Amino acid sequence: MTGDPWSFAGIDPSGGAGLFQDLRVFQSLGLRGKGVPTCLTVQNTDGVRSVEPVEEKIFSAMIETLAEESLPASLKIGLLPLSLCGVLEGFIASLPAGVLTVLDPVYRFGAGGAMTGPEEYRGLARILFSRVSLVTPNLPEAQELAVWSMERYPEDLSLMARRIHEQYGAPAILLKGGHFAGKGPKVDLFWTPLEERLYTHPPKAIGRIHGGGCTLSSLVAGLSLKRNGSSLEPLVSEALELYQRLLDTVAGTPERVLDPDRLPG
Repeated sequence: MTGDPWSFAGIDPSGGAGLFQDLRVFQSLGLRGKGVPTCLTVQNTDGVRSVEPVEEKIFSAMIETLAEESLPASLKIGLLPLSLCGVLEGFIASLPAGVLTVLDPVYRFGAGGAMTGPEEYRGLARILFSRVSLVTPNLPEAQELAVWSMERYPEDLSLMARRIHEQYGAPAILLKGGHFAGKGPKVDLFWTPLEERLYTHPPKAIGRIHGGGCTLSSLVAGLSLKRNGSSLEPLVSEALELYQRLLDTVAGTPERVLDPDRLPG
């Protein structure tokens, strides 16, 4: 697949998350990204104060204008209000076969505030999860989607992923287990109806990371163009490896934002 990666995500004035971070990740991989904002946010790396969705008419016009020149070769979707799901559903349906679409279903921001209510969040999942190639919920988001109380870690990850697939039709899920509060290694899960793989990472001395989910999901979208023809699991595996390297760069420091320019060339 040739062409550029696109991102549909929120505008973070701090530059550490959302659309700006996605484009930085693409650039660090040697790709020229394009982006359409979904929301304006009032935030810094300490937290989000407020969120203002982009009007549906403007969102649709920006997509249509970009698409007049070229369609995305891959697409990463981040912070998204329910009001824009209809436009996005139609756009995804119009894309050629083989375009990887990665949805990072933001529910709560890193600082803890919720983007939307639980029923509206599940409504977004019902509309879009079956339309995309991969969804990348973190542990709290997966628990909200699956209505699940964690009792066994990491055993429950697979059960949650299966429920998300059955309830919302997601064809592939990267369930990020790094938010687990217990001691010991952190575990992520890649799951499809035919395949699952656990990735175990040693604990790191890091605080709250700003824009971690954005960084990881845009790595997957970007790598799909660098590794043209690769199946999904190797892309996820490589993205997780690069993400862990970025975490290593801030371990033991007060830094909250991951710098994609520190990725190996």
